[in-house]
Amino acid sequence: MAKPQKENGFAPIANEILDALCQYTFNGAQLRIVLKIWRLTYGYGRKDHDFSITFLQQTTGISGRTVKKEIAFLIKSKVLLVTKSETKTTARRLAFNKNYDEWTITKSGDFMEEQIEMFSTDEGSNTSPPYDEGGGEQYFPSEGSNTSPQVASGRGAILPPYKEIKILKKSIKENIERFDEFYQKYPRKVSKDAAKKAWEKLCKLKGFEPDTAIQNTANFAETCKLLQTEKQFIPHPSTFLNQKRYKDYPVVDPEGMLKPAETSKKTGSVLDRALQREVEGIGSSRRDITPEVPVGSLPELCD
Repeated sequence: MAKPQKENGFAPIANEILDALCQYTFNGAQLRIVLKIWRLTYGYGRKDHDFSITFLQQTTGISGRTVKKEIAFLIKSKVLLVTKSETKTTARRLAFNKNYDEWTITKSGDFMEEQIEMFSTDEGSNTSPPYDEGGGEQYFPSEGSNTSPQVASGRGAILPPYKEIKILKKSIKENIERFDEFYQKYPRKVSKDAAKKAWEKLCKLKGFEPDTAIQNTANFAETCKLLQTEKQFIPHPSTFLNQKRYKDYPVVDPEGMLKPAETSKKTGSVLDRALQREVEGIGSSRRDITPEVPVGSLPELCD
């Protein structure tokens, strides 16, 4: 059972380098070579070291032809630096270039015409890497190519998720830029930076619809106007967003708070309501009084 311990040695790698490495389209062979170079440079506290093709072939298990090809690509892409050229008796000395801004290798999510053509075949095909019949060495794709696996389907290979990720990032960016529309409609202008952070957080959530949020915010502003809500009772825009209160206002005045105010104007006092019912005959048991009175019905007056 393997039990590696830091006490037996370790290679200190800056987290920033690891994060950067994950953002580029290195293939498997290239990553294994980079790791071995880290092991023999950073692992011993030095910046460079002599690396021969034969040594890298033996320590990584990659064929000599592939090692030679990928080393040339990494040097061309400025991921590796040649600090001393090879001679007849000494190997070439290499160093890892930690300034990743100088790397020219393709970044994940960046599209090139070669990548699009490679993943847009009309018919499905076997994507397993072929092998040379003679030497038995494993075949590796051309320099710098993307080795992400394709998913076979009835109509052919499916595009890798880079395009979907790129579209998603663009959509989120466009939604974030609509913050000014929200802030303009909100009835209380305070703590704009906090509100913008809350808006950006919502834009990254699945299912968030800025159109609905902005329209409902307009309904909320109109409700506050009709109810004559004082500023100090209107929540901060950041609170409004963080608590997702915009969902409560699909219409203006969703609680119907304006209806009692409208009916109170018509009711008046208790006496006024009673007189109104009397006039309208509501609940009254009076008989209709005619203007004509029969003569025989008048009482006789005494002398």
